Amino acid sequence: MQLPPLSRIPFGRHPADAPQRFDAWLEEPAGQAVIRAERRLLADWAPRLVGQRALEVGPGRNRNLLQDARLPGRWSLAFGGHAQAHLCGSLEALPIARNSLDALLLHHCLEFHDAPHQVLREAASCVAPGGMLAVIGFQPLSAMGLARWFTAGRPRPAWVGRYFRPCRLNDWLQVLGFEVEGQAAGFHTLPLSDRGRARLCWLDWLGRHLWWRHAGVYLLVARKRAAMVRPLMATDRRFRRQRPTVITVPLARWRRPHNVK
Repeated sequence: MQLPPLSRIPFGRHPADAPQRFDAWLEEPAGQAVIRAERRLLADWAPRLVGQRALEVGPGRNRNLLQDARLPGRWSLAFGGHAQAHLCGSLEALPIARNSLDALLLHHCLEFHDAPHQVLREAASCVAPGGMLAVIGFQPLSAMGLARWFTAGRPRPAWVGRYFRPCRLNDWLQVLGFEVEGQAAGFHTLPLSDRGRARLCWLDWLGRHLWWRHAGVYLLVARKRAAMVRPLMATDRRFRRQRPTVITVPLARWRRPHNVK
């Protein structure tokens, strides 16, 4: 029996300068408001990180989003070719050794890339067992996501990207060997100028009280599962006295309480 071909809808192609345009948009008043909301989300998660090495991956310049992390090594990588980042490279082939990072932050790396699955797979391979992978993205089921239906003709960087729901990223991360630990959301208004956001202050109030989980920006945090090694039974009789035991990879507790004094 001959099966019919599977019809697949490919991801939309983005212009080559989409990362540079989005990075320039983040310097505008509307983009700065989004950055401030994202910093508030990271302020509660970053101080809980443990380890030695952390990497922030973004479309442009180094915004130092992991400044609250108490890790000695913190670097930034720009896939848009910006000179102010520590490293430059491709999202499909990160210049990072495998299983070498304790924390990796993807800052709007999936919205403007043609192969988001490959981006997430490459980032997952760079995280060490027990390490953390955080994804910051735009929520399609939000006031900002719904407003895109009325701004389809505007070539603004924040409106033309492809938004992914957190539950969809959760499924992708489960396949890659990660366990999602939590999600936070912020920015309940629209990315407009200061005057435009002042007029929509009622929308921000309604969003924080009624649909606080469906804000415009979300932070999804996942931890890579630690591998387990079981030694094989010794073939020599002299080494059969000791029974094999299960050796687990040492890592920090998954839900470590954080007390700020």
